[in-house]
Amino acid sequence: MKDKLVRDVMSFGVPACAADTSLADVALLLAQEARRDILVVMGEKCVEGVVSQSDMARAFLGDFRSMTAKDRMSPEMYSVPPDISLERAVEEMLEKGVHQLLVMPEMDDCVAPVGVLSKRHLVELMAE
Repeated sequence: MKDKLVRDVMSFGVPACAADTSLADVALLLAQEARRDILVVMGEKCVEGVVSQSDMARAFLGDFRSMTAKDRMSPEMYSVPPDISLERAVEEMLEKGVHQLLVMPEMDDCVAPVGVLSKRHLVELMAE
């Protein structure tokens, strides 16, 4: 297991929306993505933030029907390249205290993530 790379375990594709997407539509997108816990908020070419299930739970306590993805997104996000070791990615997750990492190729320009690595992937790998 220790010789695996992030790309060997990650889920490819990440649900995404624009910053002005209503939070009700964000909820619908997340509900349709059965195994995804985050949604990426995209700008023109770059990721502006992420909306997680925790962000949605906090919005539930307010007037979420009048909110947009930008209102609830977390601009702080963590990413790893697909070709680093899984072990190093897990260390990053634990150091940052997050449940998932965006997987993004290392490039100078802004790019959309190619996938997600989550703690669920680790559990499934351990169960094999």
